[in-house]
Amino acid sequence: MSADVHPAGEEAPAAPHHAHAVMHCNLNTVDVERAAAFYMAVLDVEPRMRSVSTDGDSTFMGLGTSTASVTTFLYDRRGPRAAPALELVGWSRPATEPAGPDTLPPTFTAVGFRVADLRPVVARLAAIGAPVERVEHGATVRGSVWPAVRTVDPDGVPVEVIEVPPAADDPPAAAFSHERVRSTDLDRTADWFGALGWTVRARGTAEGGGGLSLVLPEDPTFSLELRRLPPPSGVPRRANTQGLYRMALAVEDVAAAHRSLVAGSAVGDVPEPEFVPMPDTPTGGFTVMFLDGPDGAVVELVSRPRSAVRRPREPR
Repeated sequence: MSADVHPAGEEAPAAPHHAHAVMHCNLNTVDVERAAAFYMAVLDVEPRMRSVSTDGDSTFMGLGTSTASVTTFLYDRRGPRAAPALELVGWSRPATEPAGPDTLPPTFTAVGFRVADLRPVVARLAAIGAPVERVEHGATVRGSVWPAVRTVDPDGVPVEVIEVPPAADDPPAAAFSHERVRSTDLDRTADWFGALGWTVRARGTAEGGGGLSLVLPEDPTFSLELRRLPPPSGVPRRANTQGLYRMALAVEDVAAAHRSLVAGSAVGDVPEPEFVPMPDTPTGGFTVMFLDGPDGAVVELVSRPRSAVRRPREPR
């Protein structure tokens, strides 16, 4: 996929519904403190923002008009403006619900971090008694194969850590790097995410079955690693199901993105934006819009202007 180009050779402005940054990847947990302690101990991330909701309206998420939850945003040492977060949500009303034997597997199948040296990560995992699996022949991310280990967090979420020479602005420990995605049709999934501004960075990148690596042109810090898998069967996951559920992308203005999508983008149904109050955070809340993607993918568009983020411009 290539960007539109003006006659003068300059890139055309991004469409209002094109995301310019990855904000966070959501992980529903049965114990926020335990989950946060795991990621802090193993990957040296920091809890930089926390929000407590005692009576929220989560109708747009299918959870009713009176919900309660605690949310902690974990950032690597680059900080909130320069990097995406892992968003830990502990639901109490309704409670975070473990996936049952008939529940569909998650669309987002693993979170990924990159480090300059795997040895300290392996030592930290061993120190807390977490399982460690060395990935034979390495893990493919953005079309390149890297030494890697895999583990699981306290909620059973697969965590992948790859060894990559550090970028100039990488933190001394781990950098949140990628998320793996299950797809039954790679082209369909790539087209749907492409409608939101993602582009193909590499093809044939997933071990076995083929894959694609997608990036946002304005945010080289993060990639989606798609892998083709056969169609599963089961009950759809709910917004409070334990494990990975959705990801949030920044657009300049959600209202403008809504108008642009309604005018003809190929993402399916386009719901009305909602304001989610978070009075105990610096922003006070966000205007968001939830989109349903292929194979159960849930993508949240968030009003977050480019002036509020600081992503590097060079490729990662």
